[in-house]
Amino acid sequence: MQPASKLLTLILLIFMGTELTQVLPANPEESWQVYSSAQDSEGRCVCTVVAPQQSMCSRDARTKQLRQLLEKVQNMTQSIQVLDQRTQRDLQYVEKMEVQLRGLETKFRQVEENHKQNIAKQYKVQSLISSH
Repeated sequence: MQPASKLLTLILLIFMGTELTQVLPANPEESWQVYSSAQDSEGRCVCTVVAPQQSMCSRDARTKQLRQLLEKVQNMTQSIQVLDQRTQRDLQYVEKMEVQLRGLETKFRQVEENHKQNIAKQYKVQSLISSH
């Protein structure tokens, strides 16, 4: 990054009402490093800038791997969101069916009870008719 570009970035972060915190890489041999992070007025981290070392080329194999990995993560995230939506929809369907099944069970019990009562009444009537 050119000195003028660094200065412009610093000024931009200051205008956004943030503090610039320089974080040096733990291992200078790493191809990617945390360059800086911005904090809001309450000290919460707003963003972290991950930048390649100045000597890195965008055609580097690690850069391509990182892009591919990011793409895979985004695809997995989308798949998980779709599965979550389907699961929620299926769960709502199952819960609705449970309510309907409970209602049917109640109706079947009522029909069964009414049937038993009708059989008992019919038996009484039959026995009264037979005894006369």
